[in-house]
Amino acid sequence: MNLKIDGIIEGAQKIREKVALELPTHSGLAGAVEEVNKAAAEAKSVAQRRRRLFSLSRLPAAFLGLAILALLAWIYWNFFLDRRVSVVVPELDYREENLRFFRKNSIIRKKAESSKVAIDDVVSGKADVAYIQAGIDVKKDLTVLQTPILEDVLWMVRKDRPADRPISMVITNDQDEGSHRVAIDFFRKWNPKQIPDFRHEWKDVVVASDNLASTYQIAPQVDAVFVVVNVADELNQLRIKEFLKAGFQLASPYIGAQSQKLGYTQEFRMPAGYISQTPQIPDQELLTYRVPNVLVAKRGISDATLANLSHLFEPDSKKLQSVDFDFNAKDASELFQGLDAFLGILINIILGFIAVLGLEMWVYRKRFHALNSLVSLLSMLQSNKDILGQTDPDRRSENLQYLSTVSDLLSMISAINGFYTQENSSLLFNNQSEVIHERCDNLKLNIQLKILHAGIQLEPRKPKQDEQSQPSISDQLAKS
Repeated sequence: MNLKIDGIIEGAQKIREKVALELPTHSGLAGAVEEVNKAAAEAKSVAQRRRRLFSLSRLPAAFLGLAILALLAWIYWNFFLDRRVSVVVPELDYREENLRFFRKNSIIRKKAESSKVAIDDVVSGKADVAYIQAGIDVKKDLTVLQTPILEDVLWMVRKDRPADRPISMVITNDQDEGSHRVAIDFFRKWNPKQIPDFRHEWKDVVVASDNLASTYQIAPQVDAVFVVVNVADELNQLRIKEFLKAGFQLASPYIGAQSQKLGYTQEFRMPAGYISQTPQIPDQELLTYRVPNVLVAKRGISDATLANLSHLFEPDSKKLQSVDFDFNAKDASELFQGLDAFLGILINIILGFIAVLGLEMWVYRKRFHALNSLVSLLSMLQSNKDILGQTDPDRRSENLQYLSTVSDLLSMISAINGFYTQENSSLLFNNQSEVIHERCDNLKLNIQLKILHAGIQLEPRKPKQDEQSQPSISDQLAKS
């Protein structure tokens, strides 16, 4: 059953007409009636405003709904979304041995003219990450992730070069690419005053085959070769053999403790026959370095995206180890930390909902205080309208009408209070509504007791027998 505010307003209007007709001299009661009518009209206005789309009453539910949607979106974004990531690879490294790591459907592969162009694409937002060789200058605000893909530093010098003659010309790969930048770093560590001229001809070395003769001629002024390549590539192996045939030999590019300043090199003892077994290249163990390929990520990239990228370089099958599956203290700590973070988010949502709900309670508190004040006013007005002991029949009748009217007004106030809680169920958590109901019921019970006193007829007080027989003090004084 639902209360209809129009019926409450109609009832309050009838009480106003009744008071104006039957109790016109009681201005206090008439004022109380007007206030009850205003409260009923205000309740109707509040109910109409509450049904609007952007009313304050919808704010708690809207906040809770948006907070839950945001939580679900965050969970989906961080744990379930298969993000599409664009990876730009320099043309020099755009080979199958590198592209095999980026075969997922969510990976978009792009080609760039050079490593510098690839990095510029990441900075401008055209790509998410760039796959380049370490050693190339990258802005410090970009995230750089080292991959497990390593390439070897090859340093080859002419056998017939006099030991006292400085190296003046070196063959390397494309200008400003990985090999060239690493070569500059190494020469600066060896002797910063003797930086040679570089010829970017490594990829121009065409190895002779059955159908194609080699057109590349190694210039006699070339003293050495410095490249960072994947020696497992068959074409690179043939190029190495070509230079060895031309009178070059593999040497160690050792720079000692200076390698720690570079930050990207890893010492590597290349065993004999590592590059080729027939003929054996190198012919003895050689101390050299390895340089990793890296991923340069754009600014603001999410941790979840970086985690997905790291999975690309994991092997297809892992070594079976029990430690990976045993539940230990570390796993328990991570589990509880995750639960703590998740519960923290839920608690913040609940506290936010309660705070917004409290804002609505604050708006309704003024209306409840007005109703409570009306109850206090009616309590004061009826306090001297007693029936018991009233001998004047007109006064008794007037008091009965007065008390009956006050009881009806209390019923109206209780109905208005119930209408508020009916329209907004969150008000049930507010103690104010219960207080108003209780005060109205208690005061109505008191009034009903007064009305019941109308059926009690009190006889005039008679003097007692002893009082009639005993002479008064004045009589005794007169006799004396």
